[in-house]
Amino acid sequence: MVSQSLYLDQRHAAGCKSVLLANPRGFCAGVRRAIAAVEDALAAHGAPVYVRRAIVHNRQVVARLERLGAVFVQDVSEIPQGAVTILSAHGSATAVKEAARRGKLRVVDAICPLVAKVHAEVVQWHLQGRHVVLVGHLDHPEIIGTIGQVPRASISVVGTVTDVNALILPDDTPVAYAVQTTFSVGEADSMIKAIKTRFPDCAGPRTSDICYATTNRQAAVVEIAAQCDVVVIVGDPMSSNARRLVETAIAAGCPQGLLVEGADDLASRFPAAAMRVGLSAAASAPDEVIEEVCAWLREHGFGFSEVAGTEEGMRFRPVPVTLPGRERSDAAAILADIRRDVDEAILEAIGDMPARSLRLADAMRYAATSGGKRFRAALTVTVTQMLGGTRSMALRAAAAIECVHAQSLVHDDLPCMDNDDLRRGRPTAHRQFDEATALLAGDALLALAFEILADPRTHHHAGVRAELVLRLARSVGQDGLAGGQMMDLYPSEIISSAELIACLAGKTGSLIRYAVEAGILLGHADDQCNAGLLSFAQDLGLLFQLQDDLLDAVGDERVVGKALGKDAAKNRKNAVSVLGAEGAAQEAQRLLASCAKALEPFGDRAACLLELARFAARRTL
Repeated sequence: MVSQSLYLDQRHAAGCKSVLLANPRGFCAGVRRAIAAVEDALAAHGAPVYVRRAIVHNRQVVARLERLGAVFVQDVSEIPQGAVTILSAHGSATAVKEAARRGKLRVVDAICPLVAKVHAEVVQWHLQGRHVVLVGHLDHPEIIGTIGQVPRASISVVGTVTDVNALILPDDTPVAYAVQTTFSVGEADSMIKAIKTRFPDCAGPRTSDICYATTNRQAAVVEIAAQCDVVVIVGDPMSSNARRLVETAIAAGCPQGLLVEGADDLASRFPAAAMRVGLSAAASAPDEVIEEVCAWLREHGFGFSEVAGTEEGMRFRPVPVTLPGRERSDAAAILADIRRDVDEAILEAIGDMPARSLRLADAMRYAATSGGKRFRAALTVTVTQMLGGTRSMALRAAAAIECVHAQSLVHDDLPCMDNDDLRRGRPTAHRQFDEATALLAGDALLALAFEILADPRTHHHAGVRAELVLRLARSVGQDGLAGGQMMDLYPSEIISSAELIACLAGKTGSLIRYAVEAGILLGHADDQCNAGLLSFAQDLGLLFQLQDDLLDAVGDERVVGKALGKDAAKNRKNAVSVLGAEGAAQEAQRLLASCAKALEPFGDRAACLLELARFAARRTL
């Protein structure tokens, strides 16, 4: 925003030169996020960082980032193999992402979350068999990226009501509409009405596709337009939302709208007779340029008045810019990077609805977000990103896995199982609440995991979601976690090494294996890559439980945060009792070596996965 010192001289009385400052104006949260992605990538990886197309529609922003070391290109084919590549906030077609994958580019997708919402909607409408009518400007990058989410024949772009009526589609065609996020609010309303009139079987988004920043800035301009001789919009001519603001001002009763790139542009075009000026700025206009325009007006005798408007509290999580191969690869950094985002995803999934049992929700939150390493979540996210998948999808799958993991711990701690009082250094769920609440919280978390995976936000393709659900069901059922836990509770009189491995592979290894499988499903890998990763996952699951058994025998309760020596006290068989402490330690080292060998074909891309395996072998809690 412009500095407050500019507003102190408020001379909006009759006969004085005056400026009405619209609110809000300038950068929105999505633009700030996209620019920060380039800056953060440069800080993390060094120059050059390549950016496909303008990160946002403002030449001054692009020029500043170029000075910092960003290289802007029109096509990913211009980018050297292996380079850090940022996709713009306007969104990219799936073909662009596929080309980046083939070019072995290390991709950071800075798509605006609100554009990503439109992409997801369009894919869902297409999967439901509806023809998509996309309201927007055909040559705009956002529209080009949105078109590229589905087969071209299944989507039509319309920019006017005339375009709607001219569509070569039977009137009984099942359709759904989506709207460019920077489209004019008034025009969009007219076109949606025309679409619904033409096509009775019409679906649409639950909430408007037009982004809050566009809506708020257009409303703010409408508020002041009729009072002004000219409305000045600071922005770049290639910015759609800047051009729409000019159109909005004129439509709202202002005799003249003026789009300017800066103070020099304003000086050469400003109407000398104008006494009452409205001022706003596009969502991609930098604050310093707005200040320059205000300074020019002030120098020419204009006083300023702020006009109250909608306060924007929207915040987006930063774009993750760490990539396999060049970022810090110590386990603590990997786990810390993922923990917060996974916890947020879990809390969002649990929700906070008054109509539900608050006690049950509290118990679910207590069990699922009570700390922990988030090792399984880290595996899913790391594998997904290594294979070119989307982090946001990986985080949802990771949240589902951690819900299952939390459920297994809640049930494992119950009196009928291990009867533990502490978990991660604090009371177990049934001690904090009661046995019935803990049992139900575990059941609800298990159900929630499947709900998360089945949600279209986890993956746009129903087949992928179905496979995620099926494999998770198998990993927690008779052949997975439950079966392994049963073998642990009721072992054979004399347990063999093979039976021990089967037990470990079930009660712990199955969910770790699934974490890797989920990453494979969400990424892009061939059969040979899949085989190597599945071998890695199998060995890693055994390695993790071997270290658990060693910790139970020789660990420190103050560090581990739970009671130890339980297996020996209950005469249960584990890796230490079957193989001996030394034998278990040797087997752990063999498994670690096997994990490393399985990852060799991936080279530096697998650095984070290898570090997670080393963490599993050396952890003390």
